[in-house]
Amino acid sequence: MDWLSYAFNFVPWWVWTVIAVVLLAVFWQALLPIWLALPKWLKGLILGTGALLTAYVAGRNKGSKDERDRRAKADAHAIQNRKDVDDEVRNLSPSDTDKRLDRWYRD
Repeated sequence: MDWLSYAFNFVPWWVWTVIAVVLLAVFWQALLPIWLALPKWLKGLILGTGALLTAYVAGRNKGSKDERDRRAKADAHAIQNRKDVDDEVRNLSPSDTDKRLDRWYRD
């Protein structure tokens, strides 16, 4: 996984928003004259792009979290299933174990 995908998948959207606000707070004196000189349509385009980017990052982050949760649930189910099978085999008599095992062997 490359760095950008990692950042989009595991860094929450609100962290990206905080980073943007901090950068604007640091560089506001340099950016303010440029912002005031921009036409309204370009300001709207910049703000809309920022909103879309925030929504995109939030969606990727949610999708990644949902996938991690799904995998954790599947892993827990697989562990429980393995435990059930082990318990079942452990409780079988040796002859029943041999009969079941013979079904899987091709001699």
